[in-house]
Amino acid sequence: MKFDFRKTFVILSIFFLSGMVLFYGYRLIYFYQKENTNKERVYTMIEYLTREEYLLKNKLLKKENRYYFDKTASNNYLYFSGILYRILYFDEEKIYVVADDCVTYLKYGIAETYDTSSIHEWLNTVYLPNLNQQYLATKEVNLLTKEMFSEMGASESFLVGEDFWLLDDNQGLIVTREGELSKPTNYEVFIGIKPTIVLNGKTNYIRGRGVKTDPYVIEDKEAKQLSDVSVGEYLTYQDKTFRVVEKNDAGVRVVAVQKLDQTYAFSDSSNQYATSGSSLGNYLNHEYLDTLKKEDLVETTWKTGEYHFDYKEVSEDTVSAYVGLLTVGDYFITDNVDGFLLTKSGNNIYAMNDDKFLYEEKPSSPLNVYPSFTLKGDLAIQRGMGYRDNPYVVGE
Repeated sequence: MKFDFRKTFVILSIFFLSGMVLFYGYRLIYFYQKENTNKERVYTMIEYLTREEYLLKNKLLKKENRYYFDKTASNNYLYFSGILYRILYFDEEKIYVVADDCVTYLKYGIAETYDTSSIHEWLNTVYLPNLNQQYLATKEVNLLTKEMFSEMGASESFLVGEDFWLLDDNQGLIVTREGELSKPTNYEVFIGIKPTIVLNGKTNYIRGRGVKTDPYVIEDKEAKQLSDVSVGEYLTYQDKTFRVVEKNDAGVRVVAVQKLDQTYAFSDSSNQYATSGSSLGNYLNHEYLDTLKKEDLVETTWKTGEYHFDYKEVSEDTVSAYVGLLTVGDYFITDNVDGFLLTKSGNNIYAMNDDKFLYEEKPSSPLNVYPSFTLKGDLAIQRGMGYRDNPYVVGE
């Protein structure tokens, strides 16, 4: 029988090629599966919080379709839009959170109902626009309700520590720093504002363990220039730390975290903020301004009006200057310990004491000073995350 070389070659080639396909096909499937097995699973926040091992470990309480954190919880911190929040509870769709600290202090106002109060307007015209809207489940900001306060453990919960406004139906209540409820005899007192918001639970979990030093993070953002930052975040500029208090078309307004090295009187004779004469405004806009790079700053309109019941009253008088101070209704006035604000009250000027109470002080009294100014939004961010212990580094 004559040997058919061509036929044998074809048969061997088929076996060889089949073997190659099987061998490399197997390796492709093997390494694909290995690579995808090693990849960390992407969770939504609700999926992450409702993992079986998480629920067992953290002993979350379930009531109907809601999961509640324990009243002494220390693992329910969430960082969002520059503010640190505490998770109150969540369901299959939404996460309900409250600011960990009061973001400002305001009077309730002369309105009879919360819906028409100055606080409600501030929350939804000042606070809401600074939130990253795509992560919100509802486009409204409110106060904590009496019912929610009770469900979270009332005076024994993680919510107490500062005086803040509470909502009882459509009326204002006060929670004292000891956790006691108080019906105000009048609405002319300054009380802290702790906003509550509702987040979309289908948002992806990015990172964090839920503790204060490593809170949950849901925003996946990168700040390349100053206009990318959020109100509440921290930055260093010329080796000093500042906090963002406002973003506007002109730039980003910041306030110093550290007070100046010495105390200053507001003025010898007046509570009007001025950039000339013997006054704090003169010092800040000349000697202090000379320590900054003026080309990085934007001249700003500062609200210097008198505050009675409505935060908008402070804008009735204004001054143009490069450097100023915080005003009643601004974020984080409570950080200005024993320091002046710009807001007038009769012949006096408002100040924040070291117990976080607003009071009226004589302009001639020396107090701490926390300068504020507006930086151009196109200043480059070199590095950092915007946290207090890892601030953005700007303009190096």
